[in-house]
Amino acid sequence: MKRLFSILMLLSLVVVSACRKSDNATMPDGIIYINQPHVTKVSGSPAILDDDPLGFEATVGVDLYFKDSNVKPDYLDLVVMKNGDAKNAKLLRGNISSYPVEFEVSGQLLTDLFGTIVAGDNFDFGTNYITGGTTYVAFPEGGGIGYGPNVAAQPDASPMVRYSAICSFIADDFLGDGKFEVITDGWADFGTGTVVDVVKVDESTISITYPIPGFNPITLNVDLGDNTVVVPQQPLGDYGNWPYGVVSVASTGGGTANYVNPCEGTIRINGNYTVSAGGFGAYVLELKKVQ
Repeated sequence: MKRLFSILMLLSLVVVSACRKSDNATMPDGIIYINQPHVTKVSGSPAILDDDPLGFEATVGVDLYFKDSNVKPDYLDLVVMKNGDAKNAKLLRGNISSYPVEFEVSGQLLTDLFGTIVAGDNFDFGTNYITGGTTYVAFPEGGGIGYGPNVAAQPDASPMVRYSAICSFIADDFLGDGKFEVITDGWADFGTGTVVDVVKVDESTISITYPIPGFNPITLNVDLGDNTVVVPQQPLGDYGNWPYGVVSVASTGGGTANYVNPCEGTIRINGNYTVSAGGFGAYVLELKKVQ
């Protein structure tokens, strides 16, 4: 807490391309070379809201990751899986052989395929890869991705996309009396186990009261479409007994690190703390509603 430090980062650049065995004579026999499906969220709802699942509408794109490669499938089949049940994956569109292409999906479609949607349900969209009479499934029954190990780790790779059913964020219902317990306090200003006030600013904005007199609250903007949170760069205050001046905070790490969870009554932010002279790094603050 409250100390400057330097971080050395080693950046590794990995260049991956579709290839033939003749390109690398050291490759062992038995390896099958295929291209890689590229499935993306094009537009529409970022998530499924539990109080209006039939209102979910989105567009999913299907393409090939190695666009210029002469290695292509005979065709792809777009499939969807609910809650990791690969045995029950459903076919949405078969014999896709031109790329890129887009498909509309909806809450009604998912309900027709799988039944009632509730908060916590996850729907994964991927493609089965068919070539030479062999099918490489998007979702193997043993788990993982069906095109080979670590394919999703390649730059900008997206062999599948997930839409989750989440609890809708309704500020008044979420906050209740505004009392939240500190579960994680990486910056160590609040104190784990203490109870703080969280107040409503408007329907998509809340603020966490800071425990130090004279400090500003932390203001959070909530995306009502997917419950992700953004903390705009904002000054907190000056500790007075240190030489760095006013400390500020802003969220970093995107929606996977900054969010509210109305189902569980939690708030999580990954705050990057800075002063005019530099930064201190990112620290997690996590709160849970006192029941």
